[in-house]
Amino acid sequence: MPKFTCTIKASITLVKEVEDTIEIESPDEVQAEEDALTAAEHIDSKYWLSNLRHSIVDTYEEIDFELINTEEKEEKNDEYTD
Repeated sequence: MPKFTCTIKASITLVKEVEDTIEIESPDEVQAEEDALTAAEHIDSKYWLSNLRHSIVDTYEEIDFELINTEEKEEKNDEYTD
């Protein structure tokens, strides 16, 4: 039976959760919560990425596999021929 060498690439999606406190002026708690989420979405992603030392969770979300290449291995002929 022939043998094959297959190259596989694994793409791993990491999840890092970072917490920070945002001070919001607002007429009530519900509006403050909505405004805080909006403010967080508008903060440059570099800010969040620079705070990874404060990570709370560091897990993987998913791993996807992709076949890169397949080659049939040449079988060695163990017989000696003249």
